[in-house]
Amino acid sequence: MPLLGLQLPDLTDSIWDRVGRTSSLPEILIMGTMSQTLAIASVSALLGSISIDVASADAAKFATDFSVDIVSGDFLVGETFSGQVVYEDEFITGFGSELIDPFSGVISLNFTYVGSDLTTPTTYTEADDDASAGFPIFFFQDGELIGLNYFAAIAPDLNFQISEDPLGSGNFAFATDDFVTFAQNTGVLSIGETTAVPEPALLVGLVIVAGSAALRRQR
Repeated sequence: MPLLGLQLPDLTDSIWDRVGRTSSLPEILIMGTMSQTLAIASVSALLGSISIDVASADAAKFATDFSVDIVSGDFLVGETFSGQVVYEDEFITGFGSELIDPFSGVISLNFTYVGSDLTTPTTYTEADDDASAGFPIFFFQDGELIGLNYFAAIAPDLNFQISEDPLGSGNFAFATDDFVTFAQNTGVLSIGETTAVPEPALLVGLVIVAGSAALRRQR
C-alpha cells in the first residue's frame, strides 16, 4: 500500500534481505534502481558479446552492384539495367582466378530487365537459373568480382544471359537470344562497388547495447 504518499516498487525479498529490514525507504529505492540498471547493463553486454561472437564465427557476406548497357541489337539499345549479387567469402582466398556457385558461396542474385513484352520491368533472381546444375557462377580475380555466368528465360522462346566471351578471356558480355536468329541485342557488363553486408545478429547486439546506454543516461 502507499507509504507517505509514495507507491513502493515491487521489490523482491532478496533486495530486502540485502539491505536489511530496518533500512530506510530512500536507501531501498536507490539500491533497487541500481540493481535494475546493473542487471540491464549486464544482460545487454552479455547478449551483445554473444551476438558478436556468432557473427564473427560466420563467413563474411558481401554485396556487389552491377549493370548492363545495351549497345547493339533490335531493341532497348541505349538502355541500362541494374542488378546486385550477394555472396559469402568462405570459399574465396583472394588470390588469382576463382569462382563460386550455389554450392559454395553464392547467396542471391537479382537483375531487373524486361518481361516477355520486352517493355515491362521484370526482376529475375538466382532461382531463374539452374541451381541444380551449379548456376549462376560468380567469377573473381584476386578477390574482386569480375563477372557472372547467369541465364534466365524471358519467354519459352526467348532468354538472356551474362557470360564470359570468349571462355577464359575474362571479358563478360550480355545477350538476348531467341534460338532462331540468336542475338537480338548485346550489352556490356559493368561491375560496381562491393560493400559488406551487416550480420543480423551483430545488429541486434549493437541495438541492445545502445538501448541500455540510453537507459542509463536517462536514469
